[in-house]
Amino acid sequence: MQHDVLILSDGRPGHYRQSEGVVAAVRRHLAITEQRVELTNRLRLPKALVPKLARRLPPTTTLGMLYGIAPNDIAPPSLIVSAGGLTLGANVALARIHGVPNVFCGATRGFALDHFSLVLTDDPSEAGPPNVRIGPKPANFDPDTLTTPADDLADPALRVGVLVGGATATSAFESDDWHRLARLLIALVTEKGAAITLATSPRTPPEAYAAIETLAAVAAEKLSLIDFRTAGPGSLGPALATDLLLVTSDSMTMMTEAALSRRPAIALRPQTTTPTRDDGAIDWLVAQHWLAVRDIADTTVDELIEAAMSLKPMTENHLDLLARSVLPLLDPTGATPT
Repeated sequence: MQHDVLILSDGRPGHYRQSEGVVAAVRRHLAITEQRVELTNRLRLPKALVPKLARRLPPTTTLGMLYGIAPNDIAPPSLIVSAGGLTLGANVALARIHGVPNVFCGATRGFALDHFSLVLTDDPSEAGPPNVRIGPKPANFDPDTLTTPADDLADPALRVGVLVGGATATSAFESDDWHRLARLLIALVTEKGAAITLATSPRTPPEAYAAIETLAAVAAEKLSLIDFRTAGPGSLGPALATDLLLVTSDSMTMMTEAALSRRPAIALRPQTTTPTRDDGAIDWLVAQHWLAVRDIADTTVDELIEAAMSLKPMTENHLDLLARSVLPLLDPTGATPT
């Protein structure tokens, strides 16, 4: 039997990649087709107001008023998946109209949990209800396709992947932080002989690119740059297929993908940070020994390697871990992996 999975997307990579992760988990075990609908904020409302309105409107009105969609515009799917507050109203409305199971990744922003067949969240404080699964954010890459990491991080052929984000309200990456990161990477090259594969993101600022140029000037032959400005989204594969992953602490998505890569992963914090709603999820990854967190300013190369060696990367494919929660919605007869 073939199942049709509908992804509702708000166009944000950090959100739709989670939905793609759910689809990838299902696809490993069941034959599926995929629909994808790009949603827009039709009324250009403040972001927080869209789910608030959707909670109060009938399903058909929600679809038409907020998204410009008629129910019969979308073929009835077997499963609906989405992430991001903008998608909540459409997710719930379509699930009710078509009578199909639905999965949401993230906080439900006031929607009652019984509006969802399954809620996937990385916030341990949400634990309890039977339709809530606590775990890492879904990711859309398959670690089985990545090269096997080196057993010895002292290997002179060490490959280091670096995922670079940018400043946020809670991680104030500034010029000094970027140059400290560049110096740390230069030391990895000059002291350990490491090869660096560095990937930037939509948030990476000019100050970070200036620091990368400093790194390139010293170690051009050891640096492979995946520049988001030209490579676009979905290009992290080469950076993940390394022996050690470093990731800036501004992105929960990048930290999660690093932790799920089945190799040591270290998040690097800037000098100025403030508490964030993701702190509980980060602590959970650290408690699993899949991720370590270090301050850029206070970390030497030897301390970095020591922290990496203390980790115990996950051995299971994260897609199979996720599939155990999602597959019963489509196949109650037993395709769920053990």
